[in-house]
Amino acid sequence: MRSYKPVVMTVATLSILPFVLATYFSLANTSLFGKAGVTLFATYGAVVLSLLSGIIWGRIIELPESKHGRKLLVSCNVILLVSWVSLLMNTPELSVALLLLGFVSIYWVEARWLKPSNANKPYMSMHFGLTSVVCIMHLLVLYPHY
Repeated sequence: MRSYKPVVMTVATLSILPFVLATYFSLANTSLFGKAGVTLFATYGAVVLSLLSGIIWGRIIELPESKHGRKLLVSCNVILLVSWVSLLMNTPELSVALLLLGFVSIYWVEARWLKPSNANKPYMSMHFGLTSVVCIMHLLVLYPHY
């Protein structure tokens, strides 16, 4: 069986770069393609949160029936919908704050209800590290606004 671990680790780590760029634009109070850094940050954050929610959905579908499966599916959708609605409010700072809660919630839901096996421990460690970095960047983006 082929291992995708190196690819997953590389792509996941590189996915931080747009967050770093958007954080820079936000703190420097500059724009890219006419969009403020905070807006770029919020929209990319919503995309990544959607991806993480999809990953959880995929893991649930692949697992045998579990007592927490329904809770996980509903939780992921609620988190995702709140994040999406925050983008529609046209208040990027609020979106960033709600996305921060979304990232923490997605990690908590996955760690709490999808008990990682020994095979998934490296993934959960990577997920924790990347989520921590992303949350710190959320706070950096929010800091000048509050």
